[in-house]
Amino acid sequence: MSEKDSLHDGHRKRLREKFNKGKETFKEHELLELLLSYSIPRKDTNPVAHRLIKEFGNLQAVLSASPELLSRIEGVGETSATLISLVNYMGSLIDNSKKETIVLNNIDSVKNLRLVYSKV
Repeated sequence: MSEKDSLHDGHRKRLREKFNKGKETFKEHELLELLLSYSIPRKDTNPVAHRLIKEFGNLQAVLSASPELLSRIEGVGETSATLISLVNYMGSLIDNSKKETIVLNNIDSVKNLRLVYSKV
């Protein structure tokens, strides 16, 4: 085992523990590093995370990128590109399910809506 290997022993576990204790403290590249650890076995995912942020500008842009664009980044294979796209897609499904649809199909529903918004 090389000195570099011993420095990174348990790094993924520590990263998961840090996330579970306080995800709000994570930087964008750390979030990507943790995510990529599930699709890139036994390799340091930190450099790949930094390349993604540098190429796309921020985490939101990385998550929104197509698998084809993601795969152009060194270290990002089909599995990682799919995982990143999957996370983005699942997030959009959750976002869409939170949006409330208001149906105004009679005068009473319009009056009720006006009452609600006049109190805001």
